[in-house]
Amino acid sequence: MKEIKVMVDKRVELIGIMLRLANYSDKFPHLVYNLQNYPYLENVVKWFDGFKNHKAIQTLNKIIDECNFSYDAPVTLFLQLDENYNFHGENDYPFVGRLKKASIILEFLKQVKDFVKVSNFEKFFAENQESYQKEIQSFTQCQDLTKVIPFMEQLFKTDFKDKVFQINLALLLTGGGFAAWVDKSVFCTDCKHSDREGNALSNWGKDSPRGQSHYLHEFCHSMINPLTEKYCDAIKDINFSQEDKEKLIRSAYGGKSCVINEYIIRAIQVVYIREQGVSPEELMEWWEDKVGFNKNVVNKLAERIVAIKKNKDSTFEEQYVELANTIAETYNQQEA
Repeated sequence: MKEIKVMVDKRVELIGIMLRLANYSDKFPHLVYNLQNYPYLENVVKWFDGFKNHKAIQTLNKIIDECNFSYDAPVTLFLQLDENYNFHGENDYPFVGRLKKASIILEFLKQVKDFVKVSNFEKFFAENQESYQKEIQSFTQCQDLTKVIPFMEQLFKTDFKDKVFQINLALLLTGGGFAAWVDKSVFCTDCKHSDREGNALSNWGKDSPRGQSHYLHEFCHSMINPLTEKYCDAIKDINFSQEDKEKLIRSAYGGKSCVINEYIIRAIQVVYIREQGVSPEELMEWWEDKVGFNKNVVNKLAERIVAIKKNKDSTFEEQYVELANTIAETYNQQEA
């Protein structure tokens, strides 16, 4: 059975520290809000607070202010760094389209190495290994993800033998989870959990099909996003109502490709949750947080996905355009 690695990745912790030193929380407070009763964050503040004026943080502030550098973008960028924080993928950086100029990213990444050195980040990371191991142990006790990869293999009709699946516990970031894929590695970055009062939680959720589907969601981005990009011109446009359009934008789901990805992946989640025997009532509770996504559209997609999963005569990709067009066809019929 394909193993899912769970770890605290030093690259993710590094960008988490740098975002907290920068003005990221001013623009995106929900992505790095101030966690209460959290000794690890207190350690970070004590160790790194004196480096807020480092040139790398100043450049990062500029990137945050001038570019759409948020959500998955910072983590995806840093997961492309090697063990020595070198960056080799200038031509492959997936967020150049969000930036006014790519050169500012390359300038920033050169400064990151100096930040690592002068702040003694490697020593900090080594001295906090006990905390990291406790978080990993807590996660593995909370979550059983043994069914996730077999489900994906059946759906996408592949054994993923050349892929490495990894969950990164991001102890300084908040706001859910982020997907990334670099070479043969597929990442789900899971942000630190907290209660409604902002207190950091020591656990990583309750094991359930709904919870498992969160990790399925992020891993599926590595399969769905490239297909949407490849066939985007063949996929019909969606005539959203103004209300739904505004909801999606507020939830950071703007743009045709992004909406298609999220609709299809949410439908995949529904199929997975149903296969685990979750009742319609529980599934309805899960939907409460899915602001802006039309349930009828997702249910139609889920029906198609079940059929694709059962069809042994064609690949998922061969049926992808038809699947994606279900969104526009169902939505546009409702709006007519």
